[in-house]
Amino acid sequence: MRKDIALPTLAAAGGLAGFLLRRWQMASAYVPAMGLFVHGAPATWLLLGLIALLALAFALLVQEKKPDAGPQDFLSAFTCPQAGQMTVWAAAGLLMMAAGALGLKDGIVSLQLWRAMPESHPLSAPAAQLLTGALCIPAGAAVLQMGKAAYRGTQDDAASLLASFPALAGVVWLFTSHLNNGTEPVLMKYGFRLAAICLLTLAHYYTAAFFFDRPRRRRTAFLSLFGAVLAILSLADSPDLFNTAGLAAFSLSALGFSKALLRSTFGPPWPKRLSSERMPPFGEEADQTENP
Repeated sequence: MRKDIALPTLAAAGGLAGFLLRRWQMASAYVPAMGLFVHGAPATWLLLGLIALLALAFALLVQEKKPDAGPQDFLSAFTCPQAGQMTVWAAAGLLMMAAGALGLKDGIVSLQLWRAMPESHPLSAPAAQLLTGALCIPAGAAVLQMGKAAYRGTQDDAASLLASFPALAGVVWLFTSHLNNGTEPVLMKYGFRLAAICLLTLAHYYTAAFFFDRPRRRRTAFLSLFGAVLAILSLADSPDLFNTAGLAAFSLSALGFSKALLRSTFGPPWPKRLSSERMPPFGEEADQTENP
């Protein structure tokens, strides 16, 4: 079985199925007047059952026969000389930057509310939102740089210096999301999104760890795949533009890195023709032009 194709496809399909079940749950089991969910509703049990089955499937399918024989650094783990894969990383990075701009906009609006009514709007909310938006911009640049390094098979200082920013942005985003929903007693309303942000943050943390000789292949793959499932599912709650863009960007990035990691871990090896067809680094391209 081609796990590098099957598992990301399963994550996307599972997330879509969860999205539809969540919509059904909100339509049939949620009572807006009370702000509660009907106990024992079929949609709720089916949704929780799907999530449990996908978690079990990913936990089993990412197991390796020889755990010590896999790739140990970033390039050996994530090198992927496919133009389509680079397109995924580019889209994720740009979308993450767009989420940063939306986060800054929301933070400015929240800051204006605090200045108008400081007694009813705590300063921590706009501060956290502004910091989240600001960090998403270098996080998007990090995904672009790491994707470029994986595509070209060469690692530069920019990728390693920026690699920690997606996880750092995720930590502040997690805090902001909890801050905005912390007074809500019904966890079912926002729990899936909170879990998705947490898992995707950890997925990008462990992806960055490959730059520092701390490879955790199974953990990285599981968190990336399962985090993407919960992120797609939580889009059914119609979050605001910042959270929608953030969930889409982080899940797209995680799926892209998980696909490359699964290919390097479980095979098959890349065809040699792809390595010769991919875009070379700028300096190498110039050398080839001058010395044909």
